[in-house]
Amino acid sequence: MTMTFFLHDSIQPNAPIDMIGHGGAAGSATESRRLTGEFPLLIDKLRVPKTEKFVGRERLNTLLERSRTQFPATMISGRAGTGKTALAANFVADRKRVGWYTVETTDQDWTAFSRYFSCCLSEAGFKGAKAIDDELYTPQNAIAKFLVRHFMVANKQQTDSLIVLDDVHQIFDAEWFGEFFKLLLYSLPPSAHLMMLCRSKPPSPLWRLRSKQVLNVIDEDQLEFTTEETAELFDLYGCRHIGPETARVDCFGRASKLIDLAGEGRSY
Repeated sequence: MTMTFFLHDSIQPNAPIDMIGHGGAAGSATESRRLTGEFPLLIDKLRVPKTEKFVGRERLNTLLERSRTQFPATMISGRAGTGKTALAANFVADRKRVGWYTVETTDQDWTAFSRYFSCCLSEAGFKGAKAIDDELYTPQNAIAKFLVRHFMVANKQQTDSLIVLDDVHQIFDAEWFGEFFKLLLYSLPPSAHLMMLCRSKPPSPLWRLRSKQVLNVIDEDQLEFTTEETAELFDLYGCRHIGPETARVDCFGRASKLIDLAGEGRSY
């Protein structure tokens, strides 16, 4: 993934997200100079990825919409190439209040994660109150205060905010993740829904939250392409040399393999 660097300037912990930009091309050099703090942000990590030649999968969109209205959070779990990111990006594409954050292994540091997540929440409409830096960036005493600052001041009239954490499995091993994850799920206001995309299951105690009606899971089996969806995909790519049912079986319904078979040769 190509990243856009903002170098040499510092970043405010609660900098308005409109300084960072959302969607489209990367922000200008002038915009980057307005950001202040201890290290640069990678703007592409805060953008909703673009989906090209996307097959609208109504059954999955229906599952996501039902989950959004019935649960505080949805986890989409599947290996690389199963179409998690494309599905989520398409689902949020036309919505007004969306915060997107693509997590990386370097974000296991609470200082880095909390800065990015603060910007993500701001884009979704939850701009945190000003905080003292050492309270914001020390994991031992920061998580609850961080969530309170962002959600306790939430506009009660706000609706349909979506917060997306892509590749969240990258921070499953962070020492602060368990506490953060539980507090986050129980702190979400009714106006917000959290979507988490991951390649593996979170630690067992957190996985059990499914039974408490706070977390809904869409797994890899549900992400598999049906024969009808495969036919639509092949039509989109102009693939006529193989039948959709044969292709679906050979590729186990995995999006990336089907696209490779259709001759495009890039991830979906």
